Amino acid sequence: MKATRRLFVVTTGATVAGALAGCGGGGSSPSSPTPTPAPTPTPAGELRLPLMAVGETVAASVNLVGGLVTPLAVTRLSETEAVTVSRICTHQGCTVALPGAPGATLDCPCHGSRFKTNGQVVNGPAARALSAFPTRIVGTVVLVDTNV
Repeated sequence: MKATRRLFVVTTGATVAGALAGCGGGGSSPSSPTPTPAPTPTPAGELRLPLMAVGETVAASVNLVGGLVTPLAVTRLSETEAVTVSRICTHQGCTVALPGAPGATLDCPCHGSRFKTNGQVVNGPAARALSAFPTRIVGTVVLVDTNV
């Protein structure tokens, strides 16, 4: 397999995510909320997340060269379908906020652009959709292909 910048970025991100997943406090008390599991590393270019409820959107990220992180939004649309988009607004690069409720939009705090969870523009000033990543549900996990 040819070494590419994307392969390096995704492999590095998966490795860091896996290392961070192993770091944490000791036991938890019964009143402590259950932490959301961190993405687990899989083959290069693939991000693995625990299956969320239908309509739920969760944050994930891919590490880039030089420590830059691309934030992602992963949404389960139905029992068998999920979608992943970049949270970097196509207008001027601000990070869009996750939806506050199922069916809500990804909203840019900088200039007011709004996007559907599949990345399509609802209203501008952004004119282009958010970048999307191939995503599929396999058993109890959501797999995101970050090699695109």
